Amino acid sequence: MLLTDTERLQYRSEPTPEAIQAAWNTIRGHEAAIGAIEDRIQDLLTQVQYLRYDQAKHRAAIERCIGLVTLARRLPEELLIKIFEHCVEDGWTRAPIVVSHVCSAWRRAAHAPKVWSHVYAKCDDPQVLDRTRFWLSMARGAYLHITVVTSWRVPPRPIMELMALLVERSPQWRSLKIETDSMRHADLILAECKSPVPELREVGIRTAALDIGDSEGVPDLAHLADRFTATFAPRLATVFYVSTVVPAAPIFPSQITSLTLEVKESPSNRPLSASSIIDILEALPELRTLSLSMPLIYEHEFVPEQDAERVASLPSLASLTMYGPTDLNELLPHIQAPSLRCLCLRSLEDLGFRQRPIGPSLTRFIGSSSPPLELLELHDIDLDPETFETCFAALPDLRELRLHESSISDGTVQLLNGPRGLCPRLRRVDFRWCGHLRGRALVDLVRSRHVVDDLAGPVSDPIEEVGVINCCFVTEEDVLDLARMTVCRLVMRETDDYCRTTLCCTNQRYRTRLRMRHFSEFLVRNASIRLVL
Repeated sequence: MLLTDTERLQYRSEPTPEAIQAAWNTIRGHEAAIGAIEDRIQDLLTQVQYLRYDQAKHRAAIERCIGLVTLARRLPEELLIKIFEHCVEDGWTRAPIVVSHVCSAWRRAAHAPKVWSHVYAKCDDPQVLDRTRFWLSMARGAYLHITVVTSWRVPPRPIMELMALLVERSPQWRSLKIETDSMRHADLILAECKSPVPELREVGIRTAALDIGDSEGVPDLAHLADRFTATFAPRLATVFYVSTVVPAAPIFPSQITSLTLEVKESPSNRPLSASSIIDILEALPELRTLSLSMPLIYEHEFVPEQDAERVASLPSLASLTMYGPTDLNELLPHIQAPSLRCLCLRSLEDLGFRQRPIGPSLTRFIGSSSPPLELLELHDIDLDPETFETCFAALPDLRELRLHESSISDGTVQLLNGPRGLCPRLRRVDFRWCGHLRGRALVDLVRSRHVVDDLAGPVSDPIEEVGVINCCFVTEEDVLDLARMTVCRLVMRETDDYCRTTLCCTNQRYRTRLRMRHFSEFLVRNASIRLVL
């Protein structure tokens, strides 16, 4: 602020007593003004606080009203119950307790017996008996899905007391899962299942071979087959078994129709033996679905079956999945599956690492079983052109072919061309990481299958869908040509796609670039381009 000439003179001379008194009077006046302004500010802040409080009350009232009209409050009780069931199935074991605290409507739905039907009993918890007893009382007469979790530290007595409580409800059991790091504890739990389980459909066991109990190494579950015979468990159809060893002897109930056998990496001294697997399969004549998963690293190498003529007959087997080192595929010739419709072979090894040719095993299996295969998937497993031709010629009912990281050539694909090509019922093909395959070969395949043949007799079915992911010699123009003739898919399947677990076929950047480069064409010719991006 600029000073006047008179004010400047006051600072250049010695102030008089009157000037000093006037300055103090001025200071007091300004301080009084400042105090008045501060009081006004405090009054305004107080008013703001009151207004904020009133605003909060209005917002709370709005939230209460929204809570009354929200969709979550208006959902039918049956739908809420179903949602809560899914929450529990997905692993949220405390869901019934948590959701019952939301509102009265949710509390009523949470008290439905089905919501409490998944009983999760962790034996390491000192309150496991009280908690399980409460859960069973809430479940009342609903079918029960039992999960028992324990470690080797838990003594046998608490496990036996828990199982005694659960076995009282054995007629309500629909599924039983056992998770433990001790083979002995798993066998102890099974040994306590002494009552019939007429509604039991599924048994899952996940265990490790941390306890060595016999002279040969790791003890097997001796009570699995004994406790769940066809008499005691007439509806048991599915068994999931995950361990670090292959059972040395058959341990599964003979009436099951679906078996998933998964072996993890293990330091056990028991070898990975084809003979043991064949012994297991020979005792399961009713199998319809079989999945075998073996580790890449094992203490001993895979021991093949010495008797080349030994065969396990599985007349009802419709689906077979084998995942592990390529050595595991040597098991194929020892399986007789005349009804097989789905065959998935997946290797843990990179091509060229130490893969052994599986062509002889595969052709021998197809030749001996003559299965009506409709789906063939080879994941990181390669065949030579002669084996491809032999397999295609022997699979007239094949409807879907899936190849991942294969060196299939244009010449091999040409075997499928035309109205009289091999695999006449083939309708879907899926090629991923096929580095020798050109896009023109796929275009020719689809076009040739649409040609109308004037000759009498059956003709090949047209190709309904082509999947192409990360094939370096398939250009964008090839993709667009395919999409003009049939459905061309550049993404993984929504279901039944193993690559979703490994995320090896995402190709997000490629799909984005393709979409941006041809955006205008997609808009103009959307009806004629069937491209799944």
